Amino acid sequence: MSFFAPRKYFVVTCKFGHVGRDKYLPLDLPIRAINKKEASAKAKKTGGVKRDHPDWCLKGPREITKEEYLRLREKLIKDPYWNKRMRQNTALFADRLIDEPNYTNIRGIKTNTVTFKKPTTAEIKMFHEKKRKIRDKEIKQIYEEAEDYDS
Repeated sequence: MSFFAPRKYFVVTCKFGHVGRDKYLPLDLPIRAINKKEASAKAKKTGGVKRDHPDWCLKGPREITKEEYLRLREKLIKDPYWNKRMRQNTALFADRLIDEPNYTNIRGIKTNTVTFKKPTTAEIKMFHEKKRKIRDKEIKQIYEEAEDYDS
């Protein structure tokens, strides 16, 4: 049924990456879709979008005309970032890069990663002691149930 539904034209503004850890490039993606939900899903699947960020979509899908769609598509194709061979040459679009406020590098520590804390020997001993107590309690219950069954 949705296969024959008329496609609408949307534009979604997304964060694009591969331009440095603490930077992103906002680009307007012209998308053909049935509804806003599908347009958003297509935008998220597009290569280069920082989809692992909770704020990957700067402006949600909004409907546009076919003429606007074609104009935005032509503009996107001519964009130096979109040409994957030039993506690492950030000098071509350095004026459009924006600093990422949520993901920074403070004294060599990345703030968007989980740091591993090695447990101390005391914590390990405490863990095994609790585990042993739980196991002993379960074994005791099994023996008590067996005795009740025998009698």
